[in-house]
Amino acid sequence: MNAAGESIHIRPLRSDALANREAILEAARKLFAEKGLAAEIREIAERAGVGVGSLYRHFESREGLIRAVMQAAAEDLVQRVRVAAGQMDPKAALREMIHAAASLFERFGVLTEVMLRGQGDELPDHRPESFPHIIELMASVLQRGIEDGSFRADLDVPVAIAALESIFESGMLLALASRRTYSGAADAVADFFLAAITAPQGEPLFGLSSPDSTTSPPKRG
Repeated sequence: MNAAGESIHIRPLRSDALANREAILEAARKLFAEKGLAAEIREIAERAGVGVGSLYRHFESREGLIRAVMQAAAEDLVQRVRVAAGQMDPKAALREMIHAAASLFERFGVLTEVMLRGQGDELPDHRPESFPHIIELMASVLQRGIEDGSFRADLDVPVAIAALESIFESGMLLALASRRTYSGAADAVADFFLAAITAPQGEPLFGLSSPDSTTSPPKRG
């Protein structure tokens, strides 16, 4: 509704315009994955099969295009992490969450590093808003693992999450994947991390004491 109180109808994109927009986003994803933020608008338009003018009709600026690609990446990651977190076994859930992040790196390349770090000369303060939700999902899986005895009772959840974040934000996963595969790198990270946080055999459940830990009454002399 406008200032005069008249209804304003926003027409949806025509099928050909929508197809062009998707082609631009896919071309941008591939080029940003290959070259990072150095990819040129002209090159993106050429790969999408459209003119530069057409690209700017869909995205008002280079920054707007980059943000749209990052938003698509974040939405893809959230969906994958949400599915992984739904697994009953906390260990399997955490492994799948790590694989979900690795698959994001495989699809979006070096652009993912920029996005995860929340840094970039062209995009100050552009960290996707969906990331806190991913952290919440990860925290819930770790807490569930503590409570059912899968993970150590003394596990510090915020520290564990920070350690996992650092693996991805530091570029370590990309380095591992360059020598293996993304799936192999994800498995290596998961194996290492799970070995560190898995509860030792016989450790009591969170908040409960084992029978051996109860104090025996003193023997009478």
